[in-house]
Amino acid sequence: MLLSFSLISPAKEFKAGTVFHLFGRNRPLPMEVACSVDPFAYVSHLSAMEYHGISDRFSKILYLSTPPDREWKEQAAARMGKDLQQRMDGYLATKAPALRFQKYERIDGTRVEMMRRSHRGAFKTIRSPSIRVAMLGRTFLDMLREPELCGGMQHVVDTYRQYAAKYLKLILDEVGHHGTLIEQARAGYLLEEVCGLSDQRVNAWASKVQRGGSRKLDPQVEYAPFFSERWALSINVPSLDGSQVDEGE
Repeated sequence: MLLSFSLISPAKEFKAGTVFHLFGRNRPLPMEVACSVDPFAYVSHLSAMEYHGISDRFSKILYLSTPPDREWKEQAAARMGKDLQQRMDGYLATKAPALRFQKYERIDGTRVEMMRRSHRGAFKTIRSPSIRVAMLGRTFLDMLREPELCGGMQHVVDTYRQYAAKYLKLILDEVGHHGTLIEQARAGYLLEEVCGLSDQRVNAWASKVQRGGSRKLDPQVEYAPFFSERWALSINVPSLDGSQVDEGE
């Protein structure tokens, strides 16, 4: 009936009969649609950098994070139970639609990259636009963890150089609590050698540096001949030449 009166219209990017636009509402942003369709997804990586104003990139890709399949189903069942309470059995008996994960590649022409992550990190809910977005500290950690999803390592270096001083406490808190040892080393190198910042927590990270293994500033690129002795890292970002690091053997 709603369709016949044109009060709703199907969203073409999704499975038929699952997602609809409401008549009379302004066209929502792709990230608003994504956060409405998936109640556990949030804007992350380069898209979060753009939202927080720490990137000058205008990517044509929307980056989202959501739980992997099993966790998603568990959270969906818990959400339905909380919302429906004692009406849960009756609702399911009517074969009304259950909360299910939607697979899609684009929203209104915008390509979507969905990361299925168990350890998604902290995010906050925004009212206007109606979205969920990774917290700033988490975004800085994601840059170290997956730079290829954040505009590339050079863009990460540039972002740290420009904004790390302003958001130093957030970076230290997030990387200190949730970063691995190698991620703390990458953060420590960028904060000290690239940004010229110092802190007792950074010194503590340096004291825990582990030698050997596949230790690179950019995890996606091959080793470079320049090496930071303090952080036991191959500095494999071309713009960070040997004048900024200690050359290894």
